[in-house]
Amino acid sequence: MDNELSGNMNMNQASSISSLNENENTGFIGINVPLLSNANETFRQIKEKRFSMLKPWSDFFDKNRISKPKDISDITKKISHNLVYFQANYLVIVLILLVYIMITNLFLLFSCILIGAGFYYISKRPADQPLDLFGYKADQKSLYIILGILSIILLYMSSGGSALFWIVGVSSSIILIHASLLEPSIESEFANTV
Repeated sequence: MDNELSGNMNMNQASSISSLNENENTGFIGINVPLLSNANETFRQIKEKRFSMLKPWSDFFDKNRISKPKDISDITKKISHNLVYFQANYLVIVLILLVYIMITNLFLLFSCILIGAGFYYISKRPADQPLDLFGYKADQKSLYIILGILSIILLYMSSGGSALFWIVGVSSSIILIHASLLEPSIESEFANTV
């Protein structure tokens, strides 16, 4: 009986130690960053889910359905419908603007590539092997903190904040203007009711 009880206690201690070890191997400051570890899977899911909902561009740019809204309730109805119906098309517009800002600001593009490569490198390093940085042993959490600070500095120097505000401002303006002017099609109304 005592052997069985001590055996159960040893098994419980072993499982709690293994769960502690699992928690230590999580990503940045105890938070697992799935985008870094499963980037291909994440992009595949986005491609399958979001881009499968892409509506025809002829439907998106149908000038015959553009009309001036009558009042605020008409604007709200059009925007709420079009945001849901054309969400994948709007995502493509945001991605095009993102590519445009990266091409026009090469220092920002270089900074983002450097930051992404740094996070990828740290995520692939074994968590139990510290890196020797100028005589200082930096574990994985310390490396994430150092890279986070360097990322803020790089993004500040490359005007990352203004680029972000530009993308948000331009894309939201384009999306809201388009969504408020385009009348819902009969097919989309029927698809929403089914």
